[in-house]
Amino acid sequence: MKTTQPSLKKLATFGLMALAATSLSMMSNTGFSPPAVAQQIRPYSVDPNIALDGDWTLSWRSNGITHRARLSMDGNFGTMVVNARLPNGRLISAQQRMTLTPTSNGFILRGSRPTYPGSRTPHPNYNPDVFRIQPNRSSSLNVRNCSGGFCVPVTMRSL
Repeated sequence: MKTTQPSLKKLATFGLMALAATSLSMMSNTGFSPPAVAQQIRPYSVDPNIALDGDWTLSWRSNGITHRARLSMDGNFGTMVVNARLPNGRLISAQQRMTLTPTSNGFILRGSRPTYPGSRTPHPNYNPDVFRIQPNRSSSLNVRNCSGGFCVPVTMRSL
């Protein structure tokens, strides 16, 4: 036992020295840089669209279900809370992040990550909304909800 213990100590010391040497040689080859820290970045608009800035009400009917929503936009980003009354009287409410993207003939306003309003809990029964927004000759907007595979007209009013 006495002869084994010094050999184990030598082996452990050799292993630690080899590990230290390898680490130092890797640091000298790759250069030392401080560790990266993950941060949540707030999206911002490179070329913000100010035409839809502010608060809006939206309403549409799809598959026999009336939807009423409140949209708040700041540049190309915003949030929308939707209330949908099902035929059985049950009310579904969902909040979603909204992103406005320019297209060749208007904009696409796309929802993502529907949650229960005021929480981060995903809403399993609500799919994100997709709106097509096109300016008319009369300076008004032609808005359609195209979430269900087909597009339905939307009434959109500034608050």
